Amino acid sequence: MYRKTLIEHRLLWGVEPSPETVELTRLTGEEQALYDDLHSNNLGEKVRLEQERIGFDYLVAALGKL
Repeated sequence: MYRKTLIEHRLLWGVEPSPETVELTRLTGEEQALYDDLHSNNLGEKVRLEQERIGFDYLVAALGKL
């Protein structure tokens, strides 16, 4: 997930009771930085955004930019 998407949906954040702690080796640099921030609770305590909560209009707009 992109940091911009996560931040823009702050009102939809939930709490992840059991955050992943494994090393993810196939992330881009940008994805790794976000994963590190989430893992370190730099954005909030155990932040979670379920992708299903992201609106369809947001998805369509993002796809239109590709």
